[in-house]
Order: sequence, then structure tokens, then C-alpha cells
Amino acid sequence: MLPVEIGNRKWEIGNLLLPSLLSLPLGVAAAVMARYAVLLPWLCRNRMDADKAFERAFAEAGIPGLVGSFALVCWAGAAVLLAASLLGLVRRPWALGLLRKAYVGAYAVALVYVYVVWQTTAAARVASTSPEGYAPSAMAVAGWRWEQLWPVLCALLALATLHVTSLRRMAVAAYSGTAPAEPSTSLGPGPLLGDRIVENLRTHGPDPRYRKSLLTSAAAHVAVIVVPLLLEAYGCVRDYLVPFGSGRPAIAVVQTVQRRPKKKKRFVLNPNSAIYFHVPDLDDSDVLRRVDEDTQLTYAADPGSVNAKLGAGGGKTGGWPEGTGREPIRFIRIEYPGDQWDDGMDARSRADLNFLQEFRRVTGFRVAARSESHPIRFLKKYTRGYAPPFIYMTGTGGINVSAYDMAVLREYLLEGGMLFADASSAQWDRNFRTFAKALFPDKRLVPIADDDPIFQMPYIFPNGAPPLWHHGGMHAMGIKHKGRWVVFYHPGDINDAWKSGHSGLSPELAKGAFQMGINIIYYAFTHYLEATRKYRK
Repeated sequence: MLPVEIGNRKWEIGNLLLPSLLSLPLGVAAAVMARYAVLLPWLCRNRMDADKAFERAFAEAGIPGLVGSFALVCWAGAAVLLAASLLGLVRRPWALGLLRKAYVGAYAVALVYVYVVWQTTAAARVASTSPEGYAPSAMAVAGWRWEQLWPVLCALLALATLHVTSLRRMAVAAYSGTAPAEPSTSLGPGPLLGDRIVENLRTHGPDPRYRKSLLTSAAAHVAVIVVPLLLEAYGCVRDYLVPFGSGRPAIAVVQTVQRRPKKKKRFVLNPNSAIYFHVPDLDDSDVLRRVDEDTQLTYAADPGSVNAKLGAGGGKTGGWPEGTGREPIRFIRIEYPGDQWDDGMDARSRADLNFLQEFRRVTGFRVAARSESHPIRFLKKYTRGYAPPFIYMTGTGGINVSAYDMAVLREYLLEGGMLFADASSAQWDRNFRTFAKALFPDKRLVPIADDDPIFQMPYIFPNGAPPLWHHGGMHAMGIKHKGRWVVFYHPGDINDAWKSGHSGLSPELAKGAFQMGINIIYYAFTHYLEATRKYRK
């Protein structure tokens, strides 16, 4: 009798737990659908407001209406799944039937979601096509789709497993309140559909050898062909082409503005007296005078002095003789695990886009109309000699970078690239100094001299980088390799001055921050082309 008692005990436990196992995941799915119903329309509107190209492409493809309709489908699906999740806890046969229908409804919502993703990414490809006609590759679009679909596919796999479980004999027994009967012989009803599916998967069907061979072949094809293609699609990048041409660094006109304190009157009682009655104060100190001169805001560059002739080669067309194309100037930011790695780059602040627009205004070069960012590891995907001459990095908290990404970044910098780092908080300043030491253990961050070439062309900054919020000090710092700055670090949150509204900064200081960024781009382009000349022969 002992085996029978154990069997009955297992059935009683299953009878209690199985309804919860089949019902509660539907409640989670309902919450996810409700979140999608709220989030997707907002993301669509936000993307259209941030980029005119997406606004046109989405409007022509009818994406706003499609996303709005899908939001209604999500609300309806969430209501059905929530009701099924609650009623499924009732151990009655009709409740089991409701659960099975809810699983089918979840499949239907997932299919609609796949269609929405397919149409939206197709419109995004049109919006991302450059003015020269360069569209993202089919593999890149496949990567976008996979990024949006894989969480839903995983959820569908879990729901399908529960659906099969609901079709098994033990589920029927749990909801009917009777112990599961043994499968009938040929004289009576056979196993239920769920039991047949499980048994087929366990035994590999009537021909196990053929089934195992088929699965092995399919797995090999996926491993060799599909997985590499998906990985490549997920990490596609477009080579960075520096503008081709011939220009020259335009030296800016600088007006030095210094405060001149009024001299105090001195009263002399008797000029022939041996006693000197005047007591000197701090204003008479020569040291104070020198400090006052060194801390004055002495840059006031004329924007008209920088024009479309910016570049190298001494020509008049603008650009660099070793440039490789006519594509727009791009501002590429680095994604990494850390707080607010994209600080200031949202659709409202637009720090990177505002800077690019200012760069276009004062130089005449075309610039990218969209923000661009990618993880550090993607730097290896660029063709040598065609990587971004500089990459931008900011944040407010920790900097969590893997050893592999650190090696990729170090290789990129040593081969000609430049890291433009910008502290958005005092905490990030401390973390970046530690990060820089780990990046180059044999080098260190050093202050950049005020007369360094990076402060001379095309704008002159007699006192070095413009002082701003001083999260990490008053002076720009850097790391040098073979006579070239591979790291330029501004500790004063320069991107705050680029934001819409300039974060309350005066127009003069904001203009200086934009001009400092232009100097950094000019320096990075010129030195990158020199350092990577061998790769473009």
C-alpha cells in the first residue's frame, strides 16, 4: 500500500499547486501587455518629435495609427488574461477551458506584435537612410527586429509549455477533483493531447534515430549559419568617413577682457618725513594681480573667423586631403553599464545634436541629423582607418566596463582614436580617474598646458579649456601617446552648456563651450588621419 499512498500524496500536492502554476503567469503577461499599451505610443511620439526624418517616414507608413491600434489590442488582451488568471484559480472544468482560451489569445496578441515590429522597423530603415542614399543593411534591420522580438518569443515559449501542461491528464484531474486515471488501452480512450506531446518529445517519436539526427542537423545549421548572422546584425556599424577636401585652420580673433580695479587714493601728510604712513593692503599685492589676470575669462572668439575652409592642406574647399568621403559629421557616444551614460542626449536636452548644429553653422560642413551611440565592443567592427576619430563618454555614477571592452577601447585609442570624456558629476570624476588608470596603467592623466595646440586651432583659448561647473577641477586633463592626446578629459560638464537652454549658463560661456568642442573635433580628425594613413593606402 505504500506506493499507492505516495502516489495519492503527490496527486494531492499537484492538485493544489497546478492551478496556481497555470494561472499566475497569465497575470504577469497581463501586466506586461498593459505596460506595452502605455509605453509604445509614447515611444512612437517621442521618436517622431526628436527626429524629423522619423516623423516623415512614420507618418507615410501609418505607424502612429498602427501603434495606437496595437495599444487597444494590448488593453483588451490584458483584461482577458487578468480575468483568466483570477478565475483560473477556481478548480472547475470551465476554469481550465478558460485558461486554454487565454493561452490562444496570448498567441494572437504576439502575432500582432510581430507585425507591428516588422512594419515599424521597415519605416525606421527609410528614416535612417542618409541623404546620399545609404540605407541600413538588411542584416542591421534584422538585428533591430531580433532585439525587439526575442523577449516576446521567450515569453511565448513559457506560455506554450503551460498550455501543453493544461492539456495533460493531470491538469484535467486537478480541475475535476478526481485522481488521474490510467491511460486506456485500444478498447477505450487513449492519452490526452498534452500527454501525447510530452511523450513524443521524451521518446523522440516512432523513429528516435531519425528525430535525433534531424535535431542535430538543425542545431548545427543554427550554430554555424544563423547565430553568426544574428550577432553580426546586432552589431553592425557604418564606417566613419572624414570629409575629403583641402582647408586650413582658421585662427580666431581674440579679444582679451580683463577687470581693471580702481586705484585707491593715497594721502601723503609730509612727503619729506622719514615715517611712511601708508599701510599696504591686499589690493597692492603683485601676487593677487597675477592670480586675477590668470583667472579672467580671456576668450571671445569671432565665429565669422571659422568658415567652410576649415581643415588641412592649405586649400580653399574645406576638408582634409586624406579624408575619405562627403558624409555628414557624426557624433558617436559610448554606451556602458553606468548611471546616465547618455546624460544630456535625450530628445529635450539634445546636447549632441545642438553641438552638431553649431558645428555646421560655423564650419559649413554637413552634420548628422540623429543621435548615435553604441557599446565599446563595436569599435572592433569598424574597418581600420575608417573608425570614428573621436568618441564621447559621460555619466554621473559608476563606470562598469568589462576587461574585454577595456582592451578594445585601448586598442582603438592607440591606433589613432581619441576619447573625449566629460564629467557630469563629482562622483563620475572620481570614477573616471580610476577608469583612466586602469585603461592605461603605464600612463596617467596630466593637465593640458594652456598653450597646447588643442587650445589654439581653430579657436584660441589663452587660458586653456573654459571653466564651467568644476566637478573635478579647473583644468582639462589628458593622456598622451606618441605626441598625440588619446584622452581629452573635461572635468566641468561641457555638455551641460550644449543642452537646450545651456543649463542657465550665460551665452558667452555657452559659446566658449561650443568652440572648445570644435577645437577637439578638429584636433581628433587631423591626428587620426595622420595616425591611420597606412590603413588607407
